[in-house]
Amino acid sequence: MTARQARKERITQERREQILQAALSVFSARGYGESTMADVAEAAGVGVGTIYNYYRDKRDLLFSLVQKLLISESLVNILDKMTLHSSRDFLDLLMEERLRFGFNNAQTILFLMFEIQRDARLRHKYVHDVVWPLLARIENLIRLQVDSGAFRKVDEKIIARTLAASIIGNALLFRLEQRESPLKKAHLKDIAHEISSLFIDGLAGK
Repeated sequence: MTARQARKERITQERREQILQAALSVFSARGYGESTMADVAEAAGVGVGTIYNYYRDKRDLLFSLVQKLLISESLVNILDKMTLHSSRDFLDLLMEERLRFGFNNAQTILFLMFEIQRDARLRHKYVHDVVWPLLARIENLIRLQVDSGAFRKVDEKIIARTLAASIIGNALLFRLEQRESPLKKAHLKDIAHEISSLFIDGLAGK
């Protein structure tokens, strides 16, 4: 890649980030349904035509915002290296990364999920392009552990969704309970380890 190409890609990425941040601000303040591309352009300090150079329409803008928010670089890095860790260490790392994200972004996640479920096309695209690919990678790890004898025979699709539900549920409780939540008083690594241990060891005493 030439220096010119690298500079062009950097500028493109920066402009995308600029527009997405503006979209999040506008959608949060006015609601997705009441917001226009012109509102986003004004908040981003660019022309409306500029936004259409990067995003097809408002639906594409919202989807890109959700996709970027939920699929963080740190999450991708953990998933890419999951076979390098023991199942326990991998679950510890996954839980810690996702809980940190959930605790820090609970309100934004709730808002975006509410907006997505109101639009059938967006919901379908989100499930097919974001949710299922992520779950498939977790399911694959579970299958590998079952095949190796480390895990008993389980339905990997159900277990993967239960793992996801534990993360989402704890993030919501963290938001609802606020200062009274025991999740605020515990270290994040300890919370992550408790949850991963629950899945691997269960609750029964030895």
